[in-house]
This record gives sequence, C-alpha cells and structure tokens, in this order.
Amino acid sequence: MKYIEIYVKNALARSKLENTDYSLNPYIGCEHRCIYCYAPYVLHIPLEEWNSVVYVKRNIPTVLDRELKKKEGLITIGTVTDAYQPAEKKYELTRRCLEVLKKHKKRISILTKSSLILRDKDILKDMDAEIGVTLTTLDDDKRRKIEPYASSVDERLEVLKEFANSNRTYAFIGPIFPDLIIPQLKELMGILEKIGVSYVIFDKFRLKEGMPNALLKKDTDYWIVKREIYRIAKNFSIPFYFSW
Repeated sequence: MKYIEIYVKNALARSKLENTDYSLNPYIGCEHRCIYCYAPYVLHIPLEEWNSVVYVKRNIPTVLDRELKKKEGLITIGTVTDAYQPAEKKYELTRRCLEVLKKHKKRISILTKSSLILRDKDILKDMDAEIGVTLTTLDDDKRRKIEPYASSVDERLEVLKEFANSNRTYAFIGPIFPDLIIPQLKELMGILEKIGVSYVIFDKFRLKEGMPNALLKKDTDYWIVKREIYRIAKNFSIPFYFSW
C-alpha cells in the first residue's frame, strides 16, 4: 500500500445523503478492498489505484477547525472511504478531526468496518456521536472473500457492544447479498437486540457502471428480499429501516 500526503482547501463537503448535512473523509482510497465498493466508480478513480494508493489529507484537521466556525448540522464521517482504515493507525487524522469536532460541540455520525474506532472511545463517549458498523454476513470465512482487509465480524460486534452504553449505535446491514445474510438474519437480529443497538438499516447492493456484475444473481428481486427481511426483522424490538 502506498501513502501519498496531500493538502486540501476544504474539509467538509455538502452531502447528498439523506439525514446528513456534511461529509468528512480524511482519506481518499481504501485499504479494505471490499469487492462491492462503488466509490471508485462514482469518483472515476481506477479500481487498481483505489485499492493500492491512499491519499492522506495531511492538513484536514486545521482546515476543519476553520470551517466549523460557519458550518451547522450533522456531519457524517466516512461516507466515501473508511475513516478507520489502517492508514489511520499511522496518521491519526480521524482522531485529530474528532478532537476539533468535539471542541466545536458538533453532532456527528460515523460508519466503519474497523475496530480501530475503539481507540477513540475516550473522545467519542462524551460527544453527540452516533456510531454505525457495517455487517454483510456472520460467516467470517465468507466475510474475508468480500471484505478481505476489514475487521472480523466478532470485532465489529464488539465495537457495537463497547459503544452501546455511551452512544447511539446502529448496524448497517448491507450491501445485502441474499445468500450471505438472509439465512443468518434471525441470528444476527438476536445478537443486535442483545447488544442493544439503537436501530438497523438495510441497504441493497447498488451496481454501478463498470462493476463486475457477477456479485449478484441476475434474478435477484430486492422487493422480494425486502419482504423476507421484514418478515424476520419484525419479530425483534429493534427499529429497522430500508434504504430502498
């Protein structure tokens, strides 16, 4: 993996995502190498570059500090690439951004596949911070095939356990590959209910132009999948939502 340090003029970007105002991404590129990642196709970055080069926004905490004096609303961290990928161990840009956000008393949301976020519990526990963890399967052998360099399933569940008593937490179950998650969904919902997550979001796989279409069965009907998820999830006390 190659790291290239860059300097940016802006830290925050207006978000097009529902229920968030700004996005914050300390890095470009991602070391997790999830085979379903749509980001390089949306950003028009060659997949090989996305998977092998991480651009490190070296001055982003300083720029963020300046911008926050005039910005209001919810800030979501890691909308394009995981803010807790391995580069964060070395550069600690996400942690430094959290310190700035805490100083300005901002409301934030984080979505990650990495247990590295536990390092920053000392900051996050006292913030208006929502912690989300992506889950695609309970089978860690299968997880390695689609998310080879992300944290294990057990490590991700531990993140939710650790934050459940101090922060609002949620599980982002997606992208949904029915064969991977539907047979395990009852078990997973039971685990999440026991942990005490605040809510669950279900998201379908979104095929972008240029992506390998072998990731999903051609006859997959997400409306049928949605009904099956609803049939299972309604038996648990956790609020759940669909993104489609």
